[in-house]
Amino acid sequence: MMQAYGLFFVLLGGAALALISFSLSEIGAAFKHAAGVQGSPAEVRTSCLFWEASARNFWMMGALASVMSFVNALNSLSRSSGGIAAVASGMAASLVPSVYGIVLGAVSLVPEWKLKEKLRRQPSGVGPRDAAASSRGTRAFWKMETVTGYILFIVLMAWTAIKPFLSAPSLPFKPWAWFFYWPAVLIILGGTLAFVLFVGDAAGRTPLTACFALTALIGSLMGVIQVLLGFAAKNAGNVAIGKIAAAMAFIISSCFVGLAGMMLAGAPLEDRMVKTGRIDRPTTLSRVAWSVFPLVALIFLVITFFLVITPVRK
Repeated sequence: MMQAYGLFFVLLGGAALALISFSLSEIGAAFKHAAGVQGSPAEVRTSCLFWEASARNFWMMGALASVMSFVNALNSLSRSSGGIAAVASGMAASLVPSVYGIVLGAVSLVPEWKLKEKLRRQPSGVGPRDAAASSRGTRAFWKMETVTGYILFIVLMAWTAIKPFLSAPSLPFKPWAWFFYWPAVLIILGGTLAFVLFVGDAAGRTPLTACFALTALIGSLMGVIQVLLGFAAKNAGNVAIGKIAAAMAFIISSCFVGLAGMMLAGAPLEDRMVKTGRIDRPTTLSRVAWSVFPLVALIFLVITFFLVITPVRK
């Protein structure tokens, strides 16, 4: 169960996502409040939001790491002769980062629960000084921390995708071709954009996270349908195999792009809306998407695993 790079991926990715949504002063205050230092109601609310966001980010990073590890495992397994045992071993290894994400997410929930209980015992009002301090701290979205977080996250993703290719240039397929399979990207980005345009003026309060989750779920289900059609096709040999491989790329890319969109666009936008007072808390639909869709992505990975070990009769 020890996987150094998987743990590094989840920790560094969680730190990058924290920088995207929160300033260094807010992060420092969250750790101080978790250690027992007193703060104003507005500051404690921001700290509660930080710890909830940390739990969310670690959980989604674990699922994203599993998706990327599974693709890299497929590359290495296609060049090995270990049979089903090697495939099962690679699948097991790709799920380990999700365990790290769950554990780190659970650890992050503990200070959130404690701070919420402390906040419940404090007066609910926020004074003018607290409101002004909160407004100053969240007025500028593109702070240095935000830019640093995005750069760190993109570098981490790029290195994880390119690393197998650098060690073995003769890979059967390029990993990034599975992460950004263009039909899946088109469905998720186009569907999310269409949803926002249809909503119109209410788009400012639309849970963008839920839009990414729903469109990614649609893309994944379309990939499953394509798999079934590939097995049912009368074409023999490489034609059927090619269709099934394309469907597997459809499923994996939908999960990857959906998770990335939730983390890089949906979640930071909602965090900022909470900090600026536009909404009181993350919407229920977003919380459901944060909790459920990473699990759905892991289920689709297991489905893809069974597709890998299922022989295609010529």
